[in-house]
Amino acid sequence: MAEASRYTMSGSASGKVQLPDEWFGAEVNKSAMYQATRAQRTNSRAGTASTKTKALVRGGGAKPWRQKGTGRARAGSNRSPLWKGGGTIFGPTPKNWHERVPQKVRRIAFASALSDKAADGQVRVVELESFEAPKTQRLVKALSGWDTEGRVLLLTRESDENLYKSGRNVAGLTIKKFGDASALDVLRHDVVAVEDGAWESRPTPGGPNNG
Repeated sequence: MAEASRYTMSGSASGKVQLPDEWFGAEVNKSAMYQATRAQRTNSRAGTASTKTKALVRGGGAKPWRQKGTGRARAGSNRSPLWKGGGTIFGPTPKNWHERVPQKVRRIAFASALSDKAADGQVRVVELESFEAPKTQRLVKALSGWDTEGRVLLLTRESDENLYKSGRNVAGLTIKKFGDASALDVLRHDVVAVEDGAWESRPTPGGPNNG
């Protein structure tokens, strides 16, 4: 069973925590991680690249010159792809890049990413306290005591608007609910700080498809 150090909001260590194997001690499934992260990156593509063919370019209705007798090559339109200002041959058009991944695969990928971080000792368990108002300085002080370096992903049990506002201007910090995070979120960060018990808010990877 994987374990991680527990920290308080004051930044002091308060012992070790046994992490659930379902999320932090699972066998790393590289295939699921690849499938889930590739789909997430692909789905973020706008797909709005667009060009016009010679039929869509404005103008070009009149024949530039008569067919014969000029010594020049035949031309039927000045909007031919061969001409400056003409249409584009086989150019990109708007496309939907959406790629669906089964929910169970996404959960397995998320558990694999967390387990990989736990095996490397890059998981911290933190005892978050409520924020009555946004306090960036308070959150930064806590982060400095959690033994975190580089990019940090903070996973919470519930949404806390004041906590999110406190961390939105902190460089290298991302705050998300445990239930909303993905394998790509985990892999993009160096350290994962998890609110104590936050993993209970999300169905286990091998559980029923209920959320």
